Amino acid sequence: MNSSIERHSEAAPPLDFVELFGNSNPVEIEIGCGKGKFLVARAQENPGVNFLGLDRVDKWMKSGIKNSGQQNLENVIFLRAEIREFLGRIPDQSVSLFHVYFPDPWPKRRHRKHRVVTPEFLESLYKKLIAGGSLELATDHEDYFEQMKKSAGLTASLWRSVRDEKNQRLKDPHLKTNYELKYETEGRNLYYLEMVKR
Repeated sequence: MNSSIERHSEAAPPLDFVELFGNSNPVEIEIGCGKGKFLVARAQENPGVNFLGLDRVDKWMKSGIKNSGQQNLENVIFLRAEIREFLGRIPDQSVSLFHVYFPDPWPKRRHRKHRVVTPEFLESLYKKLIAGGSLELATDHEDYFEQMKKSAGLTASLWRSVRDEKNQRLKDPHLKTNYELKYETEGRNLYYLEMVKR
């Protein structure tokens, strides 16, 4: 199966991951995958896992498609989609891990309503996770990180564990996104949050 960009349609039916990937392996989804650097690297290290990259802008994902094709990876697919519209297509209790790295922080106070990580968003992802599944988040924006932690606290009953870290990736510390590498080079503080479903 060749990795490619597929455009999401709200009228499209629910996803069938077995049909999409051709197997019943665990599924991980990166929301806002950009150029796919992290996703492709993780797929290369985990051939027994399926990876779905989602982003609103397909021009960035073309880089990930090229890289996955060069490495003959058959466990990566990229979809152009707006996640809040797309979530309804993801079957409940079907995803083992969501990656949400460096979402737009919308730093101006009047724009913060556009931030994607809210209690409602976390509840939606919780429904899609398998039992024991997890959610990994990262941001370079301290105020947004505080909002993320507050959202995690408001949904605390859903999670078996919640942990956070500063300047130390909690999962796969040797794998980095393009933004992560850029921000580290610039000397920015990076904030990480992990939630595990009960």
